[in-house]
Amino acid sequence: MEPSIATAVRRAHASDTVALTDLVNRAYEVESAFIEGQRTSAAEIEQLIRAGGFLVLEYAGGIGAAILVQGPGERPGVPPEHAYFGMLSVLPELQGMGLGRRLVQVAEALAEAAGATSMTIRVINLREELSRWYRSLGYREVGTSPYASEAPGEPAPLGYNHRSVKRACHFIEMAKPLLPAAPSYTQHQIGLA
Repeated sequence: MEPSIATAVRRAHASDTVALTDLVNRAYEVESAFIEGQRTSAAEIEQLIRAGGFLVLEYAGGIGAAILVQGPGERPGVPPEHAYFGMLSVLPELQGMGLGRRLVQVAEALAEAAGATSMTIRVINLREELSRWYRSLGYREVGTSPYASEAPGEPAPLGYNHRSVKRACHFIEMAKPLLPAAPSYTQHQIGLA
């Protein structure tokens, strides 16, 4: 069983930009073996915060974890009845404590409250441990999509921070069916502070 720690989940604010950028980049450092550069930039995080898409999990006076959530119809290339989450990030020293699982549950509850029938995610195929973890949460593989051109060193497609690959890789598309909730769901019931 994972240890429990007291935390609060809330929407990210503009003042979180630097801390959130650092968190995401630290959490994604493991990908540096096959993808060049940092996962994100302060400019990208600021834009996503303005769009209202980031949730953060507070821990010890800072941000311990975060997740990007896009509701039904908000993510280009995703069917309008599906929600999407990505950039799930947990401080390396806090991984294994249930923070990521909690954020995924809150993201799913928000998507259900917004009427989504499915939650979708994309995982880099070289991160096999992530596919296994998402399967344990009820996600199933539904397809693949390209990450970048087959040639290492070529830029990634628009929408993934233009990072070049060191090794050929692709996305595994995963999805989980949701049960749209009654519109009376409150943010408190979902778990938002």
